[in-house]
Amino acid sequence: MTAEQIAAQAIATHGPANAARIYREAEAAHYSEAQWCDSASDERRKLQLAESYGRIADLIEQQTKGA
Repeated sequence: MTAEQIAAQAIATHGPANAARIYREAEAAHYSEAQWCDSASDERRKLQLAESYGRIADLIEQQTKGA
C-alpha cells in the first residue's frame, strides 16, 4: 500500500478528526522508543517507522483540511 492509500483508509476508518491524531501519536511513540534502543539498527528502524507515521499524518492533514 502507498502512503496515500494508508491515509485514505485511516480517514475512512477513523474519521477526519481522529486519523491524523492517531498517526501523530504513533509517530511520537516511535521517536520515544528509538531513544531507548540497545542497537543502532533497532534505533534506525524505529526512526524510520516514526518518519513514516509522520508522513501519513501529514497526508491526512492535507486531505482533511477544513473537515
